[in-house]
Amino acid sequence: MPAGAPIRVLIIDDDYYAREALRALVARDERTRVLDAVGDAAEATSALTAASVRHEPNPEVILLDVRLGDEATGGIDAIPALKKSCPACRILMTSVSNEPATVSAAVKAGADGYVWKNESTTAIADAICRVAEGRFVLTRSIADELLGTLTDLGDYVTEVLPAEPEFRDLTESIRKTLYLYCFCGMSAKEIADELMLSVNTVNSRIKTAYQVLGAGTRQEAYKRLVARTGG
Repeated sequence: MPAGAPIRVLIIDDDYYAREALRALVARDERTRVLDAVGDAAEATSALTAASVRHEPNPEVILLDVRLGDEATGGIDAIPALKKSCPACRILMTSVSNEPATVSAAVKAGADGYVWKNESTTAIADAICRVAEGRFVLTRSIADELLGTLTDLGDYVTEVLPAEPEFRDLTESIRKTLYLYCFCGMSAKEIADELMLSVNTVNSRIKTAYQVLGAGTRQEAYKRLVARTGG
């Protein structure tokens, strides 16, 4: 990679809203560039193999969701095939789970790092850069529980992302609702139709999010979310 060239990143996440949020985070930092964002590991594996045959640039880092499809560890199960298709690729797992067994399974399968999916722009980009340099990266909250218990890191230099505020009280479903409400400007009725929920459920999620964020309006919630993602 030429000096100063952005690190090429492939995102694999079967949740459209999470995938697009990650795409925006990675694209926002000048150190990283999104090559592609897909929702299926098999599709990614085929694309990687085809790119190698055509001698096209492969990603340097793959952001891979732990949960893919119907399997809680579908992303972990996909690691061997991804590594085979692109041996030089580093794989950085993204997740909302810090279960010790899950993190350990990811490491054993060949993951090069494990971070919270809702890290800020800077933290995600920092993790990508460090993984690209051959380091094993953990989110602080995960490291506090696991560092010293993982025995499969080999010669990796392990780095821990600096601690920062996290809205982990926001569930995946609430974050998805907020994405549509704050970033897409959709009404509660439109969100209900999109997610196949009742309007009351959507309003309840928005109310909960306001409480967690300390916001009273859509504009305040948007500002706090942008600040959270480093925007």
